[in-house]
Amino acid sequence: MRLLVSVLDAEEARAALAGGADVIDVKDPREGALGAPSPRKLAEVVRAVDGAAPISVALGDMPDLPHTAALAACGAVAAGANYVKVGLRGVRELDRAVRLIRAVARATEGRARVIAAAYADAETLEPPALDPRLLPALVAATGLDGALIDTFRKDGHGLYAYLGEAELGELLARTHRAGATLALAGQLHRGELTRVRADLVGVRSAVCRGGRSGALDQDLVAAAAAEVHGTAAGRAAAAASPAGTGLALAEQGR
Repeated sequence: MRLLVSVLDAEEARAALAGGADVIDVKDPREGALGAPSPRKLAEVVRAVDGAAPISVALGDMPDLPHTAALAACGAVAAGANYVKVGLRGVRELDRAVRLIRAVARATEGRARVIAAAYADAETLEPPALDPRLLPALVAATGLDGALIDTFRKDGHGLYAYLGEAELGELLARTHRAGATLALAGQLHRGELTRVRADLVGVRSAVCRGGRSGALDQDLVAAAAAEVHGTAAGRAAAAASPAGTGLALAEQGR
């Protein structure tokens, strides 16, 4: 497993790196679940990281506009992004998602890996968005590099409020069979980062003082990295966290 940490700027990127993040993800939470950062912020993060870790960038919660998504991807790649994440907010049908992702893939021309992001709470949105259970089929149809399951709403109802461990494990296996990696995110807390051992787990709220809009904390990143990477310190800290305590009690109650 690898740890992706979402940052707002170069200062946070340096703290995330020092804490042990494997992937630095650049976004602007004020613009949505996968809010795109400004080109200037992305360029500053790329310079600060200076090749020490891959750079991921959110392109936004995309409408059903393939050319818009493709142009955004071109800009992100030119600024130095290694991964571009496309939030599938504006599409519900698989064929529309395929069209959108293919446009982004053609625009990047192999210079960056394309990640399609669907939302665990897709059916609760108005209008509804693409069902995340369709991600393996999207991977198979497009040959994209990876998929991400996140939550669109950031209201305290995290990923596991919408999809359980068994279903996420099945989606992980299906995505692997289709030839891509699967990442999980969505207001995940300490103590639950490895409930499903996805290829990558993404965090922001869990590593910030004061929640998603607060200040990123290097020590919290280090604790999350220890949990994800499976160190003894990480397991102990996870067990001592509120989420970890709840999981332990649930195990005892089985």
